[in-house]
Amino acid sequence: MCTMTIVPLPADRVRVAFNRDENRDRPAAKPPVRRRIGEREALLPIDPISDGTWIAANDAGLILALLNGNPPQPVRGKAARSRGEIVPELISCDSPADALERFDRKLRPADFAPFRLVLFGRGLLADIRWDGNQSMISNRLLGGSPVLFTSSGLGDHLVEGPRRELFELHFENAADPVAAQDAFHAHRWPGREHLSVNMARVDARTVSRTVIARDDDAIQFDYFTDADSTDRESLPLAGARS
Repeated sequence: MCTMTIVPLPADRVRVAFNRDENRDRPAAKPPVRRRIGEREALLPIDPISDGTWIAANDAGLILALLNGNPPQPVRGKAARSRGEIVPELISCDSPADALERFDRKLRPADFAPFRLVLFGRGLLADIRWDGNQSMISNRLLGGSPVLFTSSGLGDHLVEGPRRELFELHFENAADPVAAQDAFHAHRWPGREHLSVNMARVDARTVSRTVIARDDDAIQFDYFTDADSTDRESLPLAGARS
Protein backbone atom coordinates (compact mmCIF):
# COMPACT_ATOMS: atom_id res chain seq x y z
CA MET A 1 0.00 0.00 0.00
CA CYS A 2 2.31 2.72 -1.24
CA THR A 3 3.25 4.97 -4.15
CA MET A 4 6.80 5.78 -5.25
CA THR A 5 8.11 8.07 -8.00
CA ILE A 6 11.65 8.62 -9.21
CA VAL A 7 12.29 11.87 -11.07
CA PRO A 8 15.58 12.52 -12.94
CA LEU A 9 16.72 16.15 -12.74
CA PRO A 10 19.40 18.18 -14.52
CA ALA A 11 23.09 17.66 -13.62
CA ASP A 12 22.50 13.97 -12.82
CA ARG A 13 20.40 14.78 -9.78
CA VAL A 14 17.54 12.48 -8.76
CA ARG A 15 14.52 13.02 -6.52
CA VAL A 16 12.58 10.11 -5.03
CA ALA A 17 9.19 10.51 -3.32
CA PHE A 18 7.37 7.76 -1.44
CA ASN A 19 3.89 7.79 0.11
CA ARG A 20 3.55 5.16 2.81
CA ASP A 21 0.00 3.87 3.33
CA GLU A 22 -0.78 1.87 6.47
CA ASN A 23 -3.65 0.58 8.59
CA ARG A 24 -4.98 3.23 10.93
CA ASP A 25 -4.26 1.12 14.02
CA ARG A 26 -0.58 0.56 13.20
CA PRO A 27 1.83 2.47 15.48
CA ALA A 28 3.51 5.50 13.93
CA ALA A 29 7.00 4.97 12.55
CA LYS A 30 10.05 6.66 14.05
CA PRO A 31 11.58 9.50 11.99
CA PRO A 32 14.74 8.83 9.96
CA VAL A 33 17.86 7.90 11.88
CA ARG A 34 21.47 7.60 10.80
CA ARG A 35 22.90 4.11 11.26
CA ARG A 36 26.17 2.41 10.47
CA ILE A 37 25.28 -0.80 8.62
CA GLY A 38 28.26 -2.83 7.50
CA GLU A 39 30.68 -0.52 5.73
CA ARG A 40 28.05 2.09 4.91
CA GLU A 41 26.29 4.97 6.63
CA ALA A 42 22.56 4.93 5.97
CA LEU A 43 19.44 7.00 6.64
CA LEU A 44 16.16 5.19 7.29
CA PRO A 45 12.88 5.62 9.19
CA ILE A 46 12.09 2.77 11.59
CA ASP A 47 8.89 0.74 11.84
CA PRO A 48 8.36 0.03 15.57
CA ILE A 49 6.77 -3.37 15.00
CA SER A 50 9.49 -4.97 12.87
CA ASP A 51 12.39 -2.62 13.75
CA GLY A 52 12.80 -2.61 9.99
CA THR A 53 11.99 -0.09 7.29
CA TRP A 54 10.42 0.42 3.89
CA ILE A 55 12.92 2.96 2.51
CA ALA A 56 16.59 3.82 3.00
CA ALA A 57 19.52 5.57 1.36
CA ASN A 58 23.24 5.13 2.00
CA ASP A 59 26.47 7.05 1.47
CA ALA A 60 27.25 5.10 -1.70
CA GLY A 61 24.17 6.72 -3.26
CA LEU A 62 22.10 3.51 -3.15
CA ILE A 63 18.37 4.01 -2.56
CA LEU A 64 16.11 1.07 -1.69
CA ALA A 65 12.34 1.08 -1.24
CA LEU A 66 9.82 -1.67 -0.61
CA LEU A 67 6.14 -1.71 -1.55
CA ASN A 68 3.75 -4.39 -0.33
CA GLY A 69 2.44 -6.61 -3.10
CA ASN A 70 -1.27 -7.32 -3.43
CA PRO A 71 -1.87 -9.80 -6.28
CA PRO A 72 -5.42 -10.49 -7.54
CA GLN A 73 -5.40 -13.89 -5.83
CA PRO A 74 -4.51 -13.54 -2.13
CA VAL A 75 -1.60 -15.67 -0.92
CA ARG A 76 -2.53 -18.22 1.73
CA GLY A 77 -0.52 -18.83 4.87
CA LYS A 78 1.56 -16.63 7.17
CA ALA A 79 4.94 -15.34 6.05
CA ALA A 80 7.95 -16.54 8.06
CA ARG A 81 9.66 -13.13 8.06
CA SER A 82 8.65 -9.47 8.04
CA ARG A 83 9.11 -7.55 4.80
CA GLY A 84 10.62 -4.79 6.92
CA GLU A 85 13.79 -6.89 7.19
CA ILE A 86 14.59 -6.74 3.48
CA VAL A 87 15.84 -3.17 3.07
CA PRO A 88 18.10 -3.23 6.20
CA GLU A 89 19.63 -6.49 4.97
CA LEU A 90 20.67 -4.89 1.67
CA ILE A 91 21.37 -1.22 2.44
CA SER A 92 25.05 -1.86 3.22
CA CYS A 93 25.61 -2.67 -0.48
CA ASP A 94 27.35 -0.28 -2.88
CA SER A 95 25.05 -0.61 -5.91
CA PRO A 96 21.85 -2.22 -7.21
CA ALA A 97 23.94 -5.02 -8.72
CA ASP A 98 25.56 -5.75 -5.35
CA ALA A 99 22.18 -5.67 -3.62
CA LEU A 100 20.63 -8.04 -6.16
CA GLU A 101 23.51 -10.45 -5.68
CA ARG A 102 23.17 -10.33 -1.89
CA PHE A 103 19.42 -10.78 -2.14
CA ASP A 104 20.00 -13.95 -4.15
CA ARG A 105 22.52 -15.25 -1.60
CA LYS A 106 20.86 -14.31 1.69
CA LEU A 107 17.11 -13.93 1.21
CA ARG A 108 14.39 -16.29 0.04
CA PRO A 109 11.32 -14.58 -1.47
CA ALA A 110 9.13 -17.42 -0.19
CA ASP A 111 9.87 -16.35 3.40
CA PHE A 112 7.99 -13.08 2.82
CA ALA A 113 4.51 -11.93 1.89
CA PRO A 114 4.30 -10.48 -1.66
CA PHE A 115 6.39 -7.36 -2.26
CA ARG A 116 8.10 -5.18 -4.84
CA LEU A 117 11.62 -4.03 -4.02
CA VAL A 118 12.95 -1.03 -5.95
CA LEU A 119 16.73 -0.45 -6.13
CA PHE A 120 18.37 2.64 -7.57
CA GLY A 121 21.98 3.81 -7.80
CA ARG A 122 24.68 4.75 -10.30
CA GLY A 123 22.05 5.40 -12.96
CA LEU A 124 20.70 1.84 -12.75
CA LEU A 125 17.11 1.10 -11.76
CA ALA A 126 16.17 -2.46 -10.77
CA ASP A 127 13.19 -4.07 -9.11
CA ILE A 128 12.29 -7.45 -7.70
CA ARG A 129 8.65 -8.46 -7.77
CA TRP A 130 7.43 -11.39 -5.66
CA ASP A 131 3.75 -12.32 -5.99
CA GLY A 132 3.80 -15.28 -3.63
CA ASN A 133 4.41 -17.79 -6.41
CA GLN A 134 7.12 -16.45 -8.70
CA SER A 135 9.80 -13.78 -8.46
CA MET A 136 10.74 -11.52 -11.36
CA ILE A 137 13.75 -9.20 -11.65
CA SER A 138 14.13 -6.33 -14.09
CA ASN A 139 17.11 -4.01 -14.71
CA ARG A 140 17.31 -0.85 -16.78
CA LEU A 141 18.95 2.52 -16.97
CA LEU A 142 16.87 5.24 -15.34
CA GLY A 143 16.90 7.45 -18.44
CA GLY A 144 15.36 10.91 -18.45
CA SER A 145 11.71 10.17 -17.72
CA PRO A 146 9.96 9.94 -14.34
CA VAL A 147 9.08 6.44 -13.11
CA LEU A 148 6.10 5.25 -11.04
CA PHE A 149 5.58 2.26 -8.73
CA THR A 150 2.34 1.83 -6.80
CA SER A 151 0.35 -0.69 -4.77
CA SER A 152 -2.82 -0.95 -2.68
CA GLY A 153 -4.36 -3.36 -0.20
CA LEU A 154 -7.45 -3.22 -2.40
CA GLY A 155 -5.41 -4.96 -5.11
CA ASP A 156 -2.54 -3.48 -7.07
CA HIS A 157 -4.39 -4.00 -10.34
CA LEU A 158 -7.23 -1.73 -9.16
CA VAL A 159 -5.08 1.34 -8.48
CA GLU A 160 -2.41 0.96 -11.17
CA GLY A 161 -4.58 2.35 -14.00
CA PRO A 162 -6.02 5.49 -12.39
CA ARG A 163 -2.81 6.42 -10.57
CA ARG A 164 -0.70 5.96 -13.69
CA GLU A 165 -3.09 8.10 -15.74
CA LEU A 166 -2.83 10.83 -13.08
CA PHE A 167 0.97 10.43 -13.05
CA GLU A 168 1.16 10.97 -16.80
CA LEU A 169 -1.11 14.03 -16.60
CA HIS A 170 1.08 15.60 -13.93
CA PHE A 171 4.39 15.04 -15.70
CA GLU A 172 3.39 15.53 -19.33
CA ASN A 173 5.15 18.72 -20.43
CA ALA A 174 5.75 19.69 -16.78
CA ALA A 175 7.81 22.89 -16.62
CA ASP A 176 8.78 22.13 -13.00
CA PRO A 177 9.14 18.36 -12.38
CA VAL A 178 9.70 18.87 -8.63
CA ALA A 179 6.41 20.75 -8.29
CA ALA A 180 4.70 18.10 -10.44
CA GLN A 181 6.05 15.35 -8.19
CA ASP A 182 4.89 17.09 -5.02
CA ALA A 183 1.44 17.75 -6.48
CA PHE A 184 1.11 14.13 -7.58
CA HIS A 185 1.96 12.76 -4.13
CA ALA A 186 -0.46 15.19 -2.45
CA HIS A 187 -3.36 14.42 -4.82
CA ARG A 188 -6.67 13.12 -3.48
CA TRP A 189 -9.76 12.58 -5.63
CA PRO A 190 -13.00 13.69 -3.95
CA GLY A 191 -15.25 10.66 -3.75
CA ARG A 192 -12.40 8.32 -4.78
CA GLU A 193 -10.18 8.72 -1.76
CA HIS A 194 -9.60 4.94 -1.65
CA LEU A 195 -7.88 5.04 -5.07
CA SER A 196 -5.98 8.26 -4.49
CA VAL A 197 -2.22 8.65 -4.22
CA ASN A 198 -2.76 10.48 -0.92
CA MET A 199 -5.27 7.81 0.02
CA ALA A 200 -7.84 7.39 2.77
CA ARG A 201 -10.15 4.51 3.68
CA VAL A 202 -12.01 3.50 6.81
CA ASP A 203 -9.20 1.10 7.72
CA ALA A 204 -6.11 2.74 6.17
CA ARG A 205 -4.61 6.04 5.06
CA THR A 206 -1.40 7.65 3.81
CA VAL A 207 0.63 8.15 6.99
CA SER A 208 3.87 9.69 5.70
CA ARG A 209 5.77 10.95 2.67
CA THR A 210 9.50 10.56 2.25
CA VAL A 211 11.49 12.68 -0.21
CA ILE A 212 15.09 11.75 -1.02
CA ALA A 213 17.10 14.21 -3.12
CA ARG A 214 20.49 12.98 -4.35
CA ASP A 215 23.20 14.96 -6.10
CA ASP A 216 26.93 14.40 -6.58
CA ASP A 217 27.81 15.39 -3.03
CA ALA A 218 25.06 14.34 -0.65
CA ILE A 219 21.67 12.84 0.01
CA GLN A 220 18.95 14.93 1.64
CA PHE A 221 16.27 12.89 3.36
CA ASP A 222 12.99 14.65 4.24
CA TYR A 223 10.24 12.86 6.14
CA PHE A 224 6.74 14.36 6.29
CA THR A 225 3.98 13.05 8.53
CA ASP A 226 0.25 13.62 8.16
CA ALA A 227 0.59 16.39 10.75
CA ASP A 228 2.74 18.17 8.15
CA SER A 229 5.79 18.10 10.40
CA THR A 230 9.14 17.52 8.71
CA ASP A 231 12.22 15.66 9.87
CA ARG A 232 15.28 16.42 7.75
CA GLU A 233 18.57 14.54 7.67
CA SER A 234 21.48 14.78 5.27
CA LEU A 235 24.25 12.34 4.43
CA PRO A 236 27.43 13.18 2.50
CA LEU A 237 28.25 10.71 -0.23
CA ALA A 238 31.41 8.73 0.40
CA GLY A 239 33.15 10.02 -2.73
CA ALA A 240 32.47 13.60 -1.71
CA ARG A 241 34.49 13.28 1.49
CA SER A 242 37.87 12.84 -0.21
